[in-house]
Amino acid sequence: MLAQKQHKRRHDNISKLVHWKLCCKYDMSRSEKWYEDQPEGVVENEKCKILRDMAIQCDRGIEARRPDIAVVEKGTNKAIIVDKGDHRVYEKEGEKIEKCQDLKREIGRLRGVMDLEVVPVVVGSLGVVSKRLDAWLEKLALTTRTGLTQKTALLGTARILSKLLES
Repeated sequence: MLAQKQHKRRHDNISKLVHWKLCCKYDMSRSEKWYEDQPEGVVENEKCKILRDMAIQCDRGIEARRPDIAVVEKGTNKAIIVDKGDHRVYEKEGEKIEKCQDLKREIGRLRGVMDLEVVPVVVGSLGVVSKRLDAWLEKLALTTRTGLTQKTALLGTARILSKLLES
C-alpha cells in the first residue's frame, strides 16, 4: 500500500516537472521552482489551455481518455497529448502512443484540431530513459535536461526505498 502511494508520487513529480516547464513556455502563472508548484487541473491564457490529469470529454466510449497532460494551442489549431510511464521504458513508449490513438482521433474530430501528436515521456524507476526522450521533449519545445527528469525519478525511488525500510 505504501509503495503504491510513493510510486504515484514519483509519477506525479515527473508530470509536475513537465507541466511547470509548459507553464514557463506559455507564460502562465507558476511557482518559482518546479518542485514547489501546486499545479491546477486546468490552466489557461490567451495562448493555450493545459489540462493536467483530467478526463477528456468524448462522444464515444474511449478507455484511455485521461492523459497526464493535454496542451491545446489556441492560435495554431494544434494539440499535444503527454502521457508518462515509468517502467519497461522501450516497450512503454510504443504502448503509450498506441493507447492514446483513439483519444487523439476523438479530440481531432470534436475540436477540429488538425495537428495533434502524442508525446510519451517514459522514465524508469532508476532513471532509465529512451534514447528518444530529448526528441520527445523537443516536440513540446521544452528546454529541460534529461538529467533533471532522471534525477526526479531517482529521488522518488530513493524515497520509496527509504519509506519501505523504515516500516
